[in-house]
Amino acid sequence: MLVVHGFRSLVPYLWPVYGPWITASFGMSVMLVALPIVLVEAGSGYTVAAIVAGAGGAGAAAAALPVGWCTGRWGPARVGVGSLGIMLVAAAVMASSIRPIILGPAHFFFGGGALGVMLSRQADLTARVPSALRGRAMSVMGGSMRLSILLGAAIGGILVDLVAARGTFLAAGLGAGIGLGAVVPTARRPESEVAPVGVGGPTVRAVARLNRRPLVGAGIFGLLAMATREGRMVLLPLVGVALELSASSIGLLVATGYTADLLLFPVSGMVMDRFGRLAAMVPAYGLLAVGLLLLLLAKSTFGVLTAGLVMGVGNGLSSGSLFTLGSDLAPKEGAAAYFAAVSLVTDGGRVLGPVLVGAVAGTWGLDAAAATLAGVMALGLLWLVVVVGETGP
Repeated sequence: MLVVHGFRSLVPYLWPVYGPWITASFGMSVMLVALPIVLVEAGSGYTVAAIVAGAGGAGAAAAALPVGWCTGRWGPARVGVGSLGIMLVAAAVMASSIRPIILGPAHFFFGGGALGVMLSRQADLTARVPSALRGRAMSVMGGSMRLSILLGAAIGGILVDLVAARGTFLAAGLGAGIGLGAVVPTARRPESEVAPVGVGGPTVRAVARLNRRPLVGAGIFGLLAMATREGRMVLLPLVGVALELSASSIGLLVATGYTADLLLFPVSGMVMDRFGRLAAMVPAYGLLAVGLLLLLLAKSTFGVLTAGLVMGVGNGLSSGSLFTLGSDLAPKEGAAAYFAAVSLVTDGGRVLGPVLVGAVAGTWGLDAAAATLAGVMALGLLWLVVVVGETGP
């Protein structure tokens, strides 16, 4: 068992555990920034652009249960390899055409692959670290995702300007594929996995039935929080398009907010471990809602930048919170199946957020979409405090 020495104890896992998740989330962030820009500039409306951007989240939700079963059957490393391979193939398909009928289904599989990488890494990390270090371990997972989103958002916008849509989609796939170097060695040696591979265990259905209350609690909050986060990722590029900014400027605008995310993730982990999960999560997600309300007042690039920074501070302070919440409530037997069940609910937010933005913005405008997301986050906070409560040790 790992001896607790703070963040330094996590150094051995930077490449084998965190590395593939960084590369996969980099690819996803490039897609999320590029797709709305490419589609709106090609003549598609807000609704179509949001639906295609949200298809990745739909793929993640659909992949949750199969990934949970596969992780228990073949181990996290082999699932990681297969998931990254799916992302590579999906990106190649997206590069073949910019028609929404092609981009939507391909992005669906791209998102499913990213979910496979995330769940396999979370299952691996949960088995390796003690509960006293879990908040920091999961905040690093969240922080590493924020690093890749920052880079992906900035690079994605620049790539659209430099190499157009198809080159950008290929770059997203190749960037994700770099993570194969971290998981292939373990996949070739199943005996090095943290748990026996292929020995059976409780099914997802059995785990969900035995852990119904924590599953519903964590899942519904995760759904509402994820809907807000993913909706924000679609909303900000659309606001940039409405301000007639270039693709590079939009990418930098989105990336600036994620700079605050990246700087604050260590604070999130330390607060969760020392003062409790709610002490970090309530103010963090509250700031995310406030930033969305500030977007209503933003009529210039500076105003949007300010709102994005406030959202970034909130999102940074919540780094790793959903991973930590899921790990706190996971049973010792069947953890991978539990994570899959939670992700099935939570990743519904990846669909809900973009669809809400597209539907509301297409009917009432972008300001109404921002207000709707703020309301969703407020509802999530109420659920977290009243229903879920404190889950820390």
